[in-house]
Amino acid sequence: ALKKNIMLNLANALAAKGEIDGAFDLYEDLERMGKRKRTQLYYFTLYNKSLLLIKVGEKEQAKDILNDIIETRSSKADDTKGNVYITLGILSVEEKKIESGLNYYEDALAMFVDERYDISSITQTKKLMAMAYLETKKYDVAITILEDALTELSQPGMERKFYQLMKAEVRNCMSKVYQRRGDHSSAKNFAKLALQTYKSELGERHPITLRNVSNVSVLLLEEAEGLTKSEAKSIIDAAKFEMEGALGAFLSLNDSWAYRFDVASLKTNLGLVAVWQGKPKKARKLLKQIEGIEVLADSVLEKRIATLKVLLEKLEKEKEK
Repeated sequence: ALKKNIMLNLANALAAKGEIDGAFDLYEDLERMGKRKRTQLYYFTLYNKSLLLIKVGEKEQAKDILNDIIETRSSKADDTKGNVYITLGILSVEEKKIESGLNYYEDALAMFVDERYDISSITQTKKLMAMAYLETKKYDVAITILEDALTELSQPGMERKFYQLMKAEVRNCMSKVYQRRGDHSSAKNFAKLALQTYKSELGERHPITLRNVSNVSVLLLEEAEGLTKSEAKSIIDAAKFEMEGALGAFLSLNDSWAYRFDVASLKTNLGLVAVWQGKPKKARKLLKQIEGIEVLADSVLEKRIATLKVLLEKLEKEKEK
């Protein structure tokens, strides 16, 4: 059993590092070794193999494995089933099958509440459910689910760092819901509450804290969009100051690959600020730096970069006149 656990941990580590072939070899060895007895570790192996299949784009094959785990009657699979339902829910939502995804999340929640009360998994599931309802613009339902999660995390005995960080994640989800609803004030307030927690629990220069500094700054920029130039100036100046500090902190971490998207996001937003300030040369310099970073297709970042390009070209034409 010890040898198999070591093999599974090694396979997971290889998968995380991107050594795909080595990870698959170990998963398949473990699958062959465990097929007869089908212990908990056997089902953990199948589940982790399915995650790697998803990572390499073999989603249908992964779904077959996940559905096999769900259909088994063995109690040895129970500790895995909750996460299996979550994964199937995520895949369904990605495919815009929201109702199906929500059904999987409900099944996951039942496993985590009835089989073993796991507050971390319950909170994760509720966040996913809220984000699924957000996709269908059911903002009130999403908010109710997240408020329920916050209430559960505010019970006596949940003052430790672990629970505080979970509350910060839920508050960030609340911020997203209010942002999509058009309530920028509430969105900003929840994002600031999350940021305060990250600063106190992780430190001001932790990557997660810095990402949340960036998130709050984006909300400030969005708030400024509806104001006159004179009204917006102080808000934009504050956002610019925070973003420049976060950018400097990310660059000082000396891991340009790991934080490339963070750097690209901050430079994009600073480029938008430069356009607003009427500084095309500064914006163009930032854009050139961003274009050296390959961002995910159809991501929010890609869309913001496209917006920066359009606004910058418009500004440059105006300056030429």
